Amino acid sequence: MKIIYSIILSAVLLFATSCGANDEAEQDLATAAEETAFQASDTFKQQLEGTLDAYFLLTSSLVEADEARAAEHSEILIQQMQEIEADELDEQARAYYAEAYGIITGRAANIAGEADIEAQRYEFEYLSEAMIETVERFGPLSYDVYVQRCPMVRDGSADWLSRESQILNPYHGDRMLRCGSVVREL
Repeated sequence: MKIIYSIILSAVLLFATSCGANDEAEQDLATAAEETAFQASDTFKQQLEGTLDAYFLLTSSLVEADEARAAEHSEILIQQMQEIEADELDEQARAYYAEAYGIITGRAANIAGEADIEAQRYEFEYLSEAMIETVERFGPLSYDVYVQRCPMVRDGSADWLSRESQILNPYHGDRMLRCGSVVREL
């Protein structure tokens, strides 16, 4: 019995420590997003909106199940993120943004390097979480953005951003195009 307990405990510890630094950073970002919003200049917000435009193109590519365009739009998203000037942000906001930047560009790079639509959609889930949290912290923007949720993504639910209230599901595409709902408006 002790041997079985020891094996189970070892397996649990191995699983718990196998989570990568990226997962920890994403959890830290989610926790920080629950705090108050940051102040940002109109220029920063405009640059963030440019990044969102690239994000919306990526979302459309996933809705259409177009792997090549998803990879292309991920590269554009990375370029847009690189153009955001965060120097003017206060220290706490800059640190938050640096973490979000790493997650968003890292997941976008993973999407760009994938040829399988399901693998791209998997990465998009985590990219979307970081993007939602970033928009929440640095908004409001000059236009409405909707947080939408599909309740049927990998044994749970997953969110994404949209400029339209109409549901076009990037996680399932034409298999379940209208599956989801608007969770909130930013």
